[in-house]
Amino acid sequence: MARSFVLGILLTLIAFRPGTRQSVPSTLNLMPVPRVLSLGEGRLRLDSSFTVALTGYHDARLGRAVVRVMDRLSRRTALTFSPSPVPDSSAHLVIAAAAAGQAIQTETEDESYTLDVEPARAALTAPTVVGALRGLETLLQLVASDSAGFYLPAVHVEDAPRFPWRGLLVDAGRHFEPVEVIERTLDGMAEVKLNVLHWHLSDDQGFRVESLRYPLLQGKGSDGLFYTQAQIRAVVAYARDRGIRVVPEFDMPGHATSWFVGYPRYASGTGPYAIVRTWGVFDPTFDPTRESVYLFIDRFIGEMAALFPDPYWHIGGDEVNGVEWDANPRIRAFRRLHHLADNAALQVYFNQRLSRILTQHGKRMVGWDEILNPDLPATAVVQSWRGVEYLPATVRSGHRAILSAPYYLDHMDSAEDHYYFDPLPDTLGLSPEEAARVLGGEACMWGEHVGPETIDSRIWPRLAAVAEKLWSPASVRDVHDMYRRLAATSLRLGEVGLRHQEHSARLLHLEVGNGPDFQTMMALLAVSQPVTFGQRNRMEEGMTQQTPLTRLVDAARPDPPARWASLTLIERLLADSGRTPAIADTLRAMFTAWRGLPAAVHAAAVRAPLAGDGVPVADALGRVAAVGFAALDRVQGRTPATVAWQDSARATLDSATGPHGLLRLVVVDPVRWLVEVAPIRQ
Repeated sequence: MARSFVLGILLTLIAFRPGTRQSVPSTLNLMPVPRVLSLGEGRLRLDSSFTVALTGYHDARLGRAVVRVMDRLSRRTALTFSPSPVPDSSAHLVIAAAAAGQAIQTETEDESYTLDVEPARAALTAPTVVGALRGLETLLQLVASDSAGFYLPAVHVEDAPRFPWRGLLVDAGRHFEPVEVIERTLDGMAEVKLNVLHWHLSDDQGFRVESLRYPLLQGKGSDGLFYTQAQIRAVVAYARDRGIRVVPEFDMPGHATSWFVGYPRYASGTGPYAIVRTWGVFDPTFDPTRESVYLFIDRFIGEMAALFPDPYWHIGGDEVNGVEWDANPRIRAFRRLHHLADNAALQVYFNQRLSRILTQHGKRMVGWDEILNPDLPATAVVQSWRGVEYLPATVRSGHRAILSAPYYLDHMDSAEDHYYFDPLPDTLGLSPEEAARVLGGEACMWGEHVGPETIDSRIWPRLAAVAEKLWSPASVRDVHDMYRRLAATSLRLGEVGLRHQEHSARLLHLEVGNGPDFQTMMALLAVSQPVTFGQRNRMEEGMTQQTPLTRLVDAARPDPPARWASLTLIERLLADSGRTPAIADTLRAMFTAWRGLPAAVHAAAVRAPLAGDGVPVADALGRVAAVGFAALDRVQGRTPATVAWQDSARATLDSATGPHGLLRLVVVDPVRWLVEVAPIRQ
């Protein structure tokens, strides 16, 4: 969802307008922002005597959560705390949950809580254990320090989510993600109050779950990379401990090649089939006309339903090209016999049969946009991936909806891009009844270009910005404050084992070593981001599932802080009207550093072949630096700006927008802003 420059500048100016700033106290780094937050007087000091009491309902899940919280608090403060709750109600933190909540968590679970911190003690109350879990994460986010040590500021918080469905899709089909990756992802999700892991477990490139009934699914369709049933149960339990549901996705009738490697008789074509190693939309599809297919699916779902207790089951249902259906005379005859006008109607027939199977196993169908049809069972939930504009058709047809279109993390957009989109924009014109059918949203981390080494950097910290859109009130939309809090959140996420902060350095050490070239390439990645999903697919010829994800593009991060920092610096320059020379001096130092990078990157490429990927983007950065110097001179009145100069500067920046190889510069728009505001002498 690339933004035009004009839209980008408008959004920036809107974000910079003082009237749009939120009333969140600047001393707090909470993310997502609570529904009600007010500062009190004083502080609750933290020392080794700090203890926790459970005075309401409590169970093993809440007890384990308290132990985790105390462990994180201990590591953050280097203090030794009692590792478990104490019975004494005079403890410094008293937790009172009214009830356990739902035995199997659903979208109707009450996640609300109230937190009061006073100088003497803190009190956390919640209707359910899940609500208490959410409040404990807020408590950890409140921890601050001064010269006297660590403390909790006095606050009153009343909080509950805006949407009941707040998820992340992790695609383990294209590239397998080990259990430890899934678990640390769940820990990060819990910190920002997400509550659904949508686990994409089968695709053309791999079938990732052990089936005892149909062992050839993983035996031939996974390259040996799959989750055992014991691992699935462990992940589901791990997620429940953190108040997170696990919704599996087994894609059908398309994106199904890996099913047919072991069981070709259920496909619409003749086979044989092999695991697909590239990306795209492929022909292999389930045969909707065979009763044996539905018996197979019924038995498979029956086996898997015991592993995934969540009442929702995702069928995929997207991108069915119909090639095998059209090529099969028996399927064409079936379509005519049953008066099915086209392949879309045939897929509706398949989905109706599938919905009945799911219902028999206590599951509700979820699928992508393409499943929406007047004959779709009323209980089905439609997940919108093609655009926000698809939501109205879904909810007006009576179906509930989940929005993902603006939150595709694999597209390599900035946190600002994702934050700009509200899950329920006023422009949709939905009635209150229709809007209530929007359950929430999910960010999507599709797996074509990510693996265990890179996935943390592709999800975090941007996912925290999406989490806030799904939890906090719609009025929370200040991009400035979001980035301020996102920086603090990013550091906290490392506390639970996420490795996004050190990602670039870790890969660059492998690519260029530890000498001066390392510092050069780190400086280049500070102003670069990967190309978009579509650009990489087009530009990296020969990329397959086996291609190592260890190039410079893989070391780059989607939203390096330099982009927003540069915009903020220029904002300060313009608002200051030249009264503080240090701001302009900082900009000149920044442009000077950019100007020196091309020569250094060229030299690094001679010594380290993988650094060569940075040469084109470094050369573009040098051109941007030259425009930056010229624009700053004109903004400061040192040199007159003319229309001819401005047109030339725009053309240079247009050429620098990229992509340059597999990288894009993130600092073109900040410099373009300087060009646009330079006063023109007629």
